[in-house]
Amino acid sequence: MNRPLILQQAATSPDEIVALASAVTEYQQKFCDAKGQRQSDARYQDLRATRQRLAMLFGVRNGWRLSKSDFSPSVLARRGLFNGRGYHVDPWPRELVDHGYFYRTDRKAAAVAAHLYGTFDAAKRQDTMATAALYGLCVAWPEDFPSWYLPGRTTLIICTPLAEPAR
Repeated sequence: MNRPLILQQAATSPDEIVALASAVTEYQQKFCDAKGQRQSDARYQDLRATRQRLAMLFGVRNGWRLSKSDFSPSVLARRGLFNGRGYHVDPWPRELVDHGYFYRTDRKAAAVAAHLYGTFDAAKRQDTMATAALYGLCVAWPEDFPSWYLPGRTTLIICTPLAEPAR
């Protein structure tokens, strides 16, 4: 299967990132309009590949690597590796993570990029920051990178550990 040309090129400029985010919107629409399982599967693969490309580029921009596995808020707060094989795993609250992409640095949890629905006025941002603080995390709303889950319908937020790593 031929991958769309837009995925084959390295995207480093803001214009290229905007083009990839626009492609997500186009692939989402094509996926919704697809007729039959084969066409639907092909459109979904294009959509998923474009989202992964943007997720990878976002990580590179921040010095992070996309993780092959998810991790819990407590693992992120302590910059840990894992939860002890899933025992006593604390779930992510929906106020912080939906459609999450997990990042690591040197195998340790570094950040989670989440794509949340709704608008984030000052009050909602304050509530989100307070929720994050309960988990030992802080949140940021990047202004220089679009949400790649549903551009224009979701808002990108970043969860990172609150405390600086021990030296």
